[in-house]
Amino acid sequence: MKASAAARPAEELSFTAIDSPSLAFLPRQQEAQGWKLDEDPIVIPADRMDAYFERESAHFTKYEAFDVTVGKYSSLGGDRFAMVEIFRFPDFVKAFGAYSTRKNGTMRFLDIPNESFQKAHSIHVWRGPFYVRVTSDSGDASLSLVRFVADRMPVAPSKPAVFNFLPDKLRVAGSERYSAESGFGQPYLANSFQATFNVDGDLVDGLVIPTANKAAATQILNAYRNLYVRNGKLLDPIPNLGEDNFTAEDKYLGRAVAFRIDRFVIAFNGFRERQHLVDLAAVTDQRILGTIRKQLVTAEEASEDRGKKNEDDQRPAWMRP
Repeated sequence: MKASAAARPAEELSFTAIDSPSLAFLPRQQEAQGWKLDEDPIVIPADRMDAYFERESAHFTKYEAFDVTVGKYSSLGGDRFAMVEIFRFPDFVKAFGAYSTRKNGTMRFLDIPNESFQKAHSIHVWRGPFYVRVTSDSGDASLSLVRFVADRMPVAPSKPAVFNFLPDKLRVAGSERYSAESGFGQPYLANSFQATFNVDGDLVDGLVIPTANKAAATQILNAYRNLYVRNGKLLDPIPNLGEDNFTAEDKYLGRAVAFRIDRFVIAFNGFRERQHLVDLAAVTDQRILGTIRKQLVTAEEASEDRGKKNEDDQRPAWMRP
């Protein structure tokens, strides 16, 4: 028998040869004051991120990242380094999610739009469908590099409109997050828009999940309710809150107030005063109702306008717009 032919070695991919719109945002040579580009930038596509990141590729996959563009820099004096990573996503919500879930621990918010914050050795910027992360040993010195990149990026929308459903009063500034992975540690509360509230020193977390339809919202609410049925106890529901609601408490899970209205699931979780959760839920309920009423009125007016036009239109129905 003939020996089988040796398998061809896998073709190596040159990450410097891949193109991405993010490349236009990186400073070249010594364009950023005090910094120089050490080597050609690279672009790593989504299907190769697991080779680049040791543990983070799954996280960015959850938010459907297209690619990450990486530039390595050193200070002109040669005593500092910085790495700029620009993650590109299909839309601004997913980019905001990948960025916002990094808002933990000690951090300081910056004035770089749309939103940004600084940690001990990193600076994070969200701008539309991009998330910029700069890792450096230079602290504030790398701000000039970050600002250069941000200034090159296009103007982008503000935070997702779903946050308008949550109360703005008592909301902790900059606490807004979007998680495609979980809410309150539960995977069925994923794809949730979250924020933290400070009610007289009592920190409460809230979330809103827009679902495809009422059936999907009902399923999620029931799953969250069953968590407390198994581990804690249900309390009396709240009259006139949403179309369905429950309140519950557990030693480890804390207190919860959750409800469904139309296709939205809303929940608040805290460990102190139940009334604080009830009050936040009631305000959210009214804000969503107001939005739904406005949409219904707009739709009704549009329908009436179409009806009037059709009355005046003498053409056969099949010819009308």
